[in-house]
Amino acid sequence: MRLLATVTVGVLLACSAERKASRVAHAPHGPLAALMTQHSTATCGVSGRTYATKFWQPPYQTCQSTNADSTESAEIDADSVVVELYNSWTVTPAVQAGAFSQAADELTSRFGTPQSCSPTRMQWRSGDSLHIALQIAPVSQVGTETDEGPYRLTRMARLGPLDPAEWGC
Repeated sequence: MRLLATVTVGVLLACSAERKASRVAHAPHGPLAALMTQHSTATCGVSGRTYATKFWQPPYQTCQSTNADSTESAEIDADSVVVELYNSWTVTPAVQAGAFSQAADELTSRFGTPQSCSPTRMQWRSGDSLHIALQIAPVSQVGTETDEGPYRLTRMARLGPLDPAEWGC
């Protein structure tokens, strides 16, 4: 009887510890995690994302957040590796050139020299699995000839197998 009680208590403790461990969220990591700016306020949920080949560990989680002038969306795998990150900021015409330059400088300091696709688009690549693109464009074509409208600064980052058609200059 004593052995049965000891085994029962041991099983209950193990199950309790397993449930607690499954609820603990690990901090996102990987080369893209440092670029996350809004994860603490993000709403996360299970993603239905699938990949043609298994590169990251499912199930995936999508985390999204929106502030007054920015949005962030991250795809995170079961090991808490950030596999995709999308950021978008709305900036005024007066600061758009400076904002683009500052974002490009930050990425260059972390990921090296970029390839310039155009004056408003740059990309960073590391091997065949890390790609980051930065671009700035008017939110609307209305008023762009006189710099009256806001601009959208966009950073897209991907860790994993890349589709050249989707991620080229």
